[in-house]
Amino acid sequence: MAAMLLAVGIPVVAVLSRSFIPTVGLEMAGGSPWGRILGAGRTWRIIGITVAQAFGSTAATVLIGVPIAYVLTRFSFTGRGLLRTAVTVPFVLPSVVLGAAFSAVAGSRGLFDARGSWALIIAAHVCFNLAVVIRSVGSAFGRSGGDSEAAARMLGRTRSGAFFSVALPQVIPAVLASAVIVFLFCLTSFGIVVMLGGGSVTTIEVEIWTRATRQFDLGGAAVLGMVQFLAVLATLGLDSVLGGRNRPVRQGEVAPSRLPSGVGERLAIALSSLAIIMIAIVPLGALVLRSLQIPGGIGLDNWTSMGSVLAGTGMGTTPVHAIANSLSTAAVVTALTVLLAVPTSRYLAGLPGQRAKSLVLAPLGVSATTMGLGLLIAFGSGPFDIRGSGWLVPIAQLLVALPLVTRVLVAPVESIDPSVLDAASLLGADPRNRFWRVELPTLLPALVAGAGLGFVVCLGEFGATVFVARSGSVTMPVLLQQLMSRPGGAGYGQAMALAVVMVLFCGAVLAVTDRLGGRFTGDLTIA
Repeated sequence: MAAMLLAVGIPVVAVLSRSFIPTVGLEMAGGSPWGRILGAGRTWRIIGITVAQAFGSTAATVLIGVPIAYVLTRFSFTGRGLLRTAVTVPFVLPSVVLGAAFSAVAGSRGLFDARGSWALIIAAHVCFNLAVVIRSVGSAFGRSGGDSEAAARMLGRTRSGAFFSVALPQVIPAVLASAVIVFLFCLTSFGIVVMLGGGSVTTIEVEIWTRATRQFDLGGAAVLGMVQFLAVLATLGLDSVLGGRNRPVRQGEVAPSRLPSGVGERLAIALSSLAIIMIAIVPLGALVLRSLQIPGGIGLDNWTSMGSVLAGTGMGTTPVHAIANSLSTAAVVTALTVLLAVPTSRYLAGLPGQRAKSLVLAPLGVSATTMGLGLLIAFGSGPFDIRGSGWLVPIAQLLVALPLVTRVLVAPVESIDPSVLDAASLLGADPRNRFWRVELPTLLPALVAGAGLGFVVCLGEFGATVFVARSGSVTMPVLLQQLMSRPGGAGYGQAMALAVVMVLFCGAVLAVTDRLGGRFTGDLTIA
């Protein structure tokens, strides 16, 4: 539990402390970063833009996701399982990979160039978050409305009338809950905005990064970090309020899937399938195609050049070196994360009421960029400067992965039957033997799922790592962003190939996790 508190406390305290320290050359005598940043009109414009795009992305995701959730839950048709898998894949991919995929469609070398447009960023947010709405609302549709809809049909309602008057009102709590989660993800979105913004789109997260790493204004970045932290806490508070006030979906009204009947239902299936293909499958297909494109046709040049630094990119490391860095760091951090998450989850599972859930959610109130900024402030200078040791990147990834893996493990720990543990004690097992012989075998599927989640999170972590990575510790996401941002497109093909490598690694890890982790793999996607 101490590890969880440190994971939240160190970056937040560092950022809060730095926000009160004047920046040399920027603050007037007696001034503070708070007055300078909050007194600037640019700051409020950025805050307004950030909130507006989060609302827009959330609305688009919900409007598209709810009908698709209904179709995938209520109707049985060929390919339904593949569509469910397809819509989940973008959610488990690193945000920079998704940004690269949409750039392959609508970037400098795509079908059209929409870089710097909010429409492209919102489309990428919809792709990333669609699985949240479909899984949450789809589950609610599956548990509600079956008998009630049938009764409404008997009373003369049409199928659409029964849907809007019976089924939809019963899933409103699930819609609101998923909307809050999507809003939180969009509010703290960083990788997608950086990759698709074209240097002209700025949100709070991007402004924090720019001020800290480009303008060397740590005080201003710290103020914005605290503003973002408070905004995320307010969103989590809203989630708690909505969760307490909304009536849960009634149980027992099972609505089994059925074959579609009529032109309207078949059209709904066709439109839902087309939407998933366009949103989730086409960008990834374009990513693979761009990785094979070379001047004059198709080839493997982008792949075979990954062991070298291409002329014109100005990179200090090769993609192969970044891949090795990412894999080795992710493996070490995953092992440490699991070792810390097991005792932490056991402690949280023993707490009464909702306290455990609240403590697990607490670290999610700190965005990855705030984590990275806090580490840069705490360990980037002074007596605790460890930038040259190579430990900052693993620490950043550990702080991001630990709360998520812990959350995966809390529910399985709570589900262990106390009578089984009591029986083991009566048979002479001490606490150590009871853990190794009873608890651990029971938790093994969840541990595999947690380890898979941790590895994928570490492999794709960008928001915190980009603040602290140095030339010798550059990871795949950081190098991908650097290659994509080079003028002239010198590293474009290599970036596309590197993005495909990340997709393959994430897919392989999740496939193994799904094979070995059994029923707990569902926690990999929707927390």
